[in-house]
Amino acid sequence: MAATRPTKAQKDAIVLLADGNAYRSARAFADNNVHATGGRITAATAAALVRHGWAKWGPEVSLRKPLLLADAGRVHLPADHTTEK
Repeated sequence: MAATRPTKAQKDAIVLLADGNAYRSARAFADNNVHATGGRITAATAAALVRHGWAKWGPEVSLRKPLLLADAGRVHLPADHTTEK
Protein backbone atom coordinates (compact mmCIF):
# COMPACT_ATOMS: atom_id res chain seq x y z
CA MET A 1 0.00 0.00 0.00
CA ALA A 2 1.48 3.34 -1.06
CA ALA A 3 1.75 6.17 1.41
CA THR A 4 -0.89 8.87 1.06
CA ARG A 5 0.32 12.19 -0.29
CA PRO A 6 -1.45 15.49 0.35
CA THR A 7 -3.33 17.35 -2.37
CA LYS A 8 -2.36 20.92 -3.24
CA ALA A 9 -5.02 22.31 -0.89
CA GLN A 10 -3.78 20.04 1.90
CA LYS A 11 -0.15 21.08 1.27
CA ASP A 12 -1.19 24.74 1.42
CA ALA A 13 -3.00 24.05 4.70
CA ILE A 14 0.08 22.31 6.13
CA VAL A 15 2.12 25.44 5.36
CA LEU A 16 -0.50 27.60 7.12
CA LEU A 17 -0.35 25.30 10.15
CA ALA A 18 3.44 25.48 10.21
CA ASP A 19 3.20 29.25 10.42
CA GLY A 20 1.04 28.93 13.57
CA ASN A 21 -2.13 30.51 14.93
CA ALA A 22 -4.64 28.22 13.23
CA TYR A 23 -7.86 27.79 15.18
CA ARG A 24 -11.56 27.02 14.92
CA SER A 25 -13.95 29.13 16.90
CA ALA A 26 -16.12 27.08 19.25
CA ARG A 27 -18.86 29.71 18.89
CA ALA A 28 -19.10 29.33 15.13
CA PHE A 29 -21.14 26.14 15.17
CA ALA A 30 -22.25 26.64 11.57
CA ASP A 31 -18.71 27.38 10.41
CA ASN A 32 -16.19 24.58 10.90
CA ASN A 33 -13.48 26.35 8.91
CA VAL A 34 -10.09 26.83 10.50
CA HIS A 35 -8.85 30.41 10.49
CA ALA A 36 -5.12 30.97 10.24
CA THR A 37 -2.81 33.91 9.80
CA GLY A 38 -2.55 34.28 6.05
CA GLY A 39 -5.59 32.25 5.06
CA ARG A 40 -8.41 29.87 5.85
CA ILE A 41 -8.57 26.08 5.87
CA THR A 42 -11.91 24.58 4.89
CA ALA A 43 -13.62 22.10 7.17
CA ALA A 44 -13.12 19.28 4.64
CA THR A 45 -9.39 19.95 4.36
CA ALA A 46 -8.99 20.17 8.14
CA ALA A 47 -10.83 16.86 8.54
CA ALA A 48 -8.56 15.24 5.94
CA LEU A 49 -5.43 16.52 7.70
CA VAL A 50 -6.61 15.05 11.00
CA ARG A 51 -7.72 11.79 9.37
CA HIS A 52 -4.28 11.27 7.79
CA GLY A 53 -2.48 12.17 11.02
CA TRP A 54 -0.85 15.29 9.57
CA ALA A 55 -2.56 17.55 12.11
CA LYS A 56 -4.33 17.20 15.44
CA TRP A 57 -6.79 19.21 17.45
CA GLY A 58 -5.37 20.90 20.53
CA PRO A 59 -7.19 21.74 23.74
CA GLU A 60 -9.85 24.44 23.56
CA VAL A 61 -8.69 27.73 25.01
CA SER A 62 -10.95 30.76 25.36
CA LEU A 63 -13.53 29.45 22.86
CA ARG A 64 -10.83 28.62 20.31
CA LYS A 65 -9.78 25.12 19.40
CA PRO A 66 -6.34 25.13 17.75
CA LEU A 67 -5.37 22.88 14.88
CA LEU A 68 -1.75 21.87 15.33
CA LEU A 69 0.69 20.45 12.81
CA ALA A 70 1.80 16.92 13.69
CA ASP A 71 5.26 15.51 13.00
CA ALA A 72 3.80 13.42 10.16
CA GLY A 73 2.62 16.66 8.55
CA ARG A 74 6.03 18.33 8.81
CA VAL A 75 7.35 15.74 6.36
CA HIS A 76 5.17 17.34 3.68
CA LEU A 77 6.45 20.90 4.15
CA PRO A 78 8.32 22.38 1.19
CA ALA A 79 12.10 22.16 1.55
CA ASP A 80 12.43 25.95 1.62
CA HIS A 81 9.87 26.44 4.42
CA THR A 82 11.16 26.92 7.95
CA THR A 83 9.10 26.57 11.11
CA GLU A 84 11.34 28.54 13.45
CA LYS A 85 9.52 30.40 16.19
